[in-house]
Amino acid sequence: MGLLDGYGVLIVSESNELRSVVGALIEKDIQFVMTGMAKHGNTVLDCILASKPDLVIIDLDMDNSDGLIALHLIMNHSPIPVVVLSTHTPEGSMKTIQAMRLGAADYFHKEMLAQELKNKIVTSYFLERCKMAIQNGIQGVYDSHFYSTGIAETVLSAPLPHRQDQFQRRMDIEFHLRRAIDNQEFHLVYQPVVDVFTNRIVGLESLIRWNNATLGHVPPSDFIPIAEESGLIHEIGEWVLKEACMQNKRWQEAGLSKVFVAVNLSRRQFNDSRLSRMIQTILEKTGLQPKYLELEITESMSMQVELAADALRQLKKLGVRVAMDDFGTGYSSLGYLRDFPIDKLKIDQSFIKGLIQSQVNAVIVNTMVTMARNLNLLVVAEGVETEEELQVLRECGCRLVQGYYFSQPVMAKRIEEMLHLETNKQDSVIILHSKSI
Repeated sequence: MGLLDGYGVLIVSESNELRSVVGALIEKDIQFVMTGMAKHGNTVLDCILASKPDLVIIDLDMDNSDGLIALHLIMNHSPIPVVVLSTHTPEGSMKTIQAMRLGAADYFHKEMLAQELKNKIVTSYFLERCKMAIQNGIQGVYDSHFYSTGIAETVLSAPLPHRQDQFQRRMDIEFHLRRAIDNQEFHLVYQPVVDVFTNRIVGLESLIRWNNATLGHVPPSDFIPIAEESGLIHEIGEWVLKEACMQNKRWQEAGLSKVFVAVNLSRRQFNDSRLSRMIQTILEKTGLQPKYLELEITESMSMQVELAADALRQLKKLGVRVAMDDFGTGYSSLGYLRDFPIDKLKIDQSFIKGLIQSQVNAVIVNTMVTMARNLNLLVVAEGVETEEELQVLRECGCRLVQGYYFSQPVMAKRIEEMLHLETNKQDSVIILHSKSI
């Protein structure tokens, strides 16, 4: 059918209740058109031939593995994108893994769909995933030899490899991630940015951490990509921005040294047209002055120059600062400096790690610092861990540094203690100066 006429969807399930729920969700988007419903897996090919859908949604909990049989028939005879639905149980998850090995394009937990009436975001989330499945086509998770003739017997009887455990973890992360904000499972840690000439903290980079009762500590490298893919990154990113701004305002109201707080933006956040308005609202509600908020973008983002430049100009109008994170690791660094209104470069830690052993790294860092100075940009060296690295950076004229040499990322309470010490030192200097006068 295609975009002009709408995406055709076929539902395969023996449950009238499930077909009703899924059908109701599909009908909420004008781009989708219900083309049919099949009660048995072995009739799926006839339904596809009759209705020519763009997407098939299969219930994996049908009796006699009918869902897997339907998927196998589709992959062998009429390979179109398929989204599978499963219950969030060990058995259901096992069926989902088997379905992905057979060639399903995506999966979805029924529990999420059941929450639709309580949480409207589930609807748009589900519909977006269906569109992604259609637009991306068939994306098998496993190697192509799994899709050869006679695969059903091979797949369903084969011992599960280690990567199936990884797939199970991915499903678990996505499932629990949706409840993380409501359950207050996130918290922020902060890493100081230090002026090496004064040894004072001038800023803080905020970093999100997640502890879940079932999964334990989940590293950002595990859950951020899943949040981006699922679209949950918008809600999570807004929480981070709001929390970082509120915390910085609390420190200021406590009379502590005024420093900026930096927040990382993901690619999907940055490309959201609502970003500027959302940040403005957060600044107004928290009362934090824009100059104390810094937004970090990475040059590895897939950005269209004109659109990105326009987005950055909108952010700059708010009065916030923009930093280019991981500078030097992408392919468009110099072009970004020319086209984008940024305030700061953050030299990637990969250049700092080899600073002592590699003369090349030292030359590159020195060149970056000199170039930034000539462009009136601030520079931060990330990942500083030793006195030797710090000394080389001083010699290069790099004034701002960040890394374990000064502090690892720590909780807000520890930052408060650090800022208290700095405030007391500053007060002592003022008193001594006044006595000398």
